[in-house]
Amino acid sequence: MAARHRLVKEYLRSYGKLVVSERVDDKTAAGDSLVISVPLHVAGDHRVEVTVTEFSHNRFLLSDTGRTLSSLTDGGRSVTADFRKRAEEIAATFGAHFVMDYMLLECDARDVGTKIQVFAEASKTIGDAYLLARSKHEHFQEVVLDVKKIFHARRLNFKEDYRVKGAVEKHPFDFYVAPNGRPGIAVAVIAGHNTHSLAKVWAFNCSDVREANPDKLRLGVVIDEQDSAPWTKPSRRILQKGADIVASSSDLNALDHGLLFHGVVK
Repeated sequence: MAARHRLVKEYLRSYGKLVVSERVDDKTAAGDSLVISVPLHVAGDHRVEVTVTEFSHNRFLLSDTGRTLSSLTDGGRSVTADFRKRAEEIAATFGAHFVMDYMLLECDARDVGTKIQVFAEASKTIGDAYLLARSKHEHFQEVVLDVKKIFHARRLNFKEDYRVKGAVEKHPFDFYVAPNGRPGIAVAVIAGHNTHSLAKVWAFNCSDVREANPDKLRLGVVIDEQDSAPWTKPSRRILQKGADIVASSSDLNALDHGLLFHGVVK
């Protein structure tokens, strides 16, 4: 027990040495503000900074002064509307909220120490979530590029981001090759976490397109497995009922072989 207390005491002592603070004059507040830099890092290797201002007696406002989002854009990244919504949701779970690009949190004097740490964790979590989402998006685009290379190697004249007419409605595909003496093909690259529902959606999309283009068009689906939950056998069987070709991002030879098997290329 004594050893554990010593470890915790040593950790807190070391952590305290890593925390840097600087007082700044804030003429808009009741008193000065304190900028606290904590040993947590976000995008671009920036440390998390929390500005603490006493705006009334024993009431404090914590602010990131816009750094949580700006650290992402400073690194040459774009913050989409979807990610902005996600950032707001994450902030809310920590008791914070956004006003414009500023993340804010109000607290009482008795809670300010705890809330500073919580606020810093919120900023760190948002940065981590952005990098994870960006990493997944980048891998998805790599898979799309790999499929494109196969189409180029087979000298296929294709269109990208094409909506293919179905019997009920049009459906989005990443690649489309029109029939030209040989069957055409439409290929979608997909990823997601609810694989059973996703399989049903794309099985319907493929079946709907096939009904409107009987014997003229082959349908292919490439699963980006890195960005998906594990695909179960039942989910794959559902997908295979609708699509002519089902290939994994880790085995794109299946797509290439499918082009030959279904007569899209010779």
